[in-house]
Parts: sequence; C-alpha cells; structure tokens
Amino acid sequence: MKRSTVFSFLFVLLASSVFASTTGISLFKDQIPPGPKPLSLTFIPVSATISETTLSVYFDSPVGNATITVYDASNNVVSQETVDTYSTSEVFIATDTWASGNYTIKVSYGATTLSGVFLVE
Repeated sequence: MKRSTVFSFLFVLLASSVFASTTGISLFKDQIPPGPKPLSLTFIPVSATISETTLSVYFDSPVGNATITVYDASNNVVSQETVDTYSTSEVFIATDTWASGNYTIKVSYGATTLSGVFLVE
C-alpha cells in the first residue's frame, strides 16, 4: 500500500510539472456580426497553447485551409503558416528565438478569424 501511495505522489508531481509549463491561449472571433447575440455558445474547433519554447495550435475538427499568423507588440509578422487541416490537426511553431513580450495570434479559415494574445517570457 505504501508503494502505491509513493507512486501516485510521484505521478501527480511529474504530471503537474509537465502541464505547469504550458498555458492556454484564449481565442475569440475578431468580428461578431451586428444585431442580437445568440444565447447558445459557438463551437470553436481551434485551440492554442504556449510553452517556454513552442506555440501549439490544435484543430479539433477540419476547417479546410487555415492560416496562422503571429504578430509581435509592434504589429510585425513574426510567423505565418498555412496548413490543410484535413491532413494536419496540429501545428507547432518554435518561439525560443523570439524576444520577450506580448504577441497576437490570428487563425483564419473561410470567413472566420480568431485572435488571441499571449506572453513570451
């Protein structure tokens, strides 16, 4: 019994150290049409995380061709990549050479553009 308790503690400690270094990035639609807002939530099939060295973008379902653009605080493009989400559901962008500061990510597909802000330390 004691061995399983130690194993469980080590597993939780390891898992928390792995997940603690990754931060989720909230993505929002850039433009919401005028008029009354629907009461239901809209499913956004894209999520993004930032770790110490990598910006990760995940497509939960295919959206066709998607362009991922990252801007620095001066609105300069620091990365841009277009992917076919029918063949790729994950995109990893190295950030280890970027300067510290705030960045904006835009993910565009079809008539939809999603934006989020994140910090590189």
